[in-house]
Amino acid sequence: MKSVSVSAASILLLLCSSSFERPNVPVHQPIIVTADSLHVRSGPGRSFSITNKLTKNTRLSVSDRQGDWYYVESSDIQGWVFKKFTKTVALRSVQPSMQVAQREPVYTLSKSLRHLKGKTIIIDAGHGGKDKGAIGTQGTYEKDLTLRTALILQNKLQKEGAHVILTRTHDEYLLLSQRTLQSTKADAFISIHYNSTNSSQLTGLMTYYYHQHQDSPLTHSIHQSLINHAKLKDKGERFGNYYVLRENTRPSTLIELGFLSNEREETYINSISYQQMITSAIAEGLNHYFQSKEKTQTHL
Repeated sequence: MKSVSVSAASILLLLCSSSFERPNVPVHQPIIVTADSLHVRSGPGRSFSITNKLTKNTRLSVSDRQGDWYYVESSDIQGWVFKKFTKTVALRSVQPSMQVAQREPVYTLSKSLRHLKGKTIIIDAGHGGKDKGAIGTQGTYEKDLTLRTALILQNKLQKEGAHVILTRTHDEYLLLSQRTLQSTKADAFISIHYNSTNSSQLTGLMTYYYHQHQDSPLTHSIHQSLINHAKLKDKGERFGNYYVLRENTRPSTLIELGFLSNEREETYINSISYQQMITSAIAEGLNHYFQSKEKTQTHL
């Protein structure tokens, strides 16, 4: 019996240590230190060693939580801090352009995306102005999140030599016809959205096309790249009778990048690290699409 109890204790210790040494949940919203001085510890408790010290107004990102302790990260600090001496920063209170500039881990592109060079790509940040879109369980406005995603994506595509047009660059209301107005000469049109439903249990990514021959190759390339990179459920590629797809004469797709109606998923998709990762995935999907088109045309 004694050996059994020792074994059980060892297993419990292993489980506890693994849960705080290697946090594996997505990054939460940013926090700010409210105390004049705050210790960073090697584990979630006062008995753990102090590894660093933070000053008031230091900004960090939370990537795990145990009781009253946060596991926090910045460019040069990782460890546990006491929750009581921090304050959560609401992403909705920060302008999308400022959210893009926050110091967060950057998800780099896995390879050179040379097939994007010279391509004209329209990015449509869904909703805007009086049209808030979906509202998350924590108060996230879809219109803010789509714009932040569009701005990050624009930056990455332009670095690869693409000509990028945004249907909106700030919080403004657009008619659906205005969104497709510039797409007549585009090589691809991407409408960015985030999902919501009455069920708080639904999660995942989905993409839409309207014209089978025109749109589905683009949708498929982006969808596969999203699924390969994002840790979200694959809800498939679907036919969608949406104006921005139906009335579009160029290859187009509408993507739903997660559910704001699921609290855990809302936290994940709100993080800058997710935004960096998902925009890299879209860029790689676009590159694959144009590469496939070039190969097809070569063999004609």
